[in-house]
Amino acid sequence: MFKKIMRHTWNTLSGVFVLLFSIWLSGPGIGETNTPTYRWYFMLLFVLWAVGFLLQFKERTKFIGVFLTLIPFVLYLVFYVRAVIL
Repeated sequence: MFKKIMRHTWNTLSGVFVLLFSIWLSGPGIGETNTPTYRWYFMLLFVLWAVGFLLQFKERTKFIGVFLTLIPFVLYLVFYVRAVIL
């Protein structure tokens, strides 16, 4: 029961974190250049998280699902820590 509560808590927190960072990075930048207004490829990390989330519902693919939810979370965490330190 405790493992299930921890997994649902992890999914909630990491999902909100990945979704907010994906929306923030895919939004328009502050520079006035010829780059596109929205960069939708940052939303692919949220899609990767969502695939990992869905894989966690089957017993056989639970480990792979947790691993796939870790990839975008750790990537955004590294971006955040590097931005704060530098």
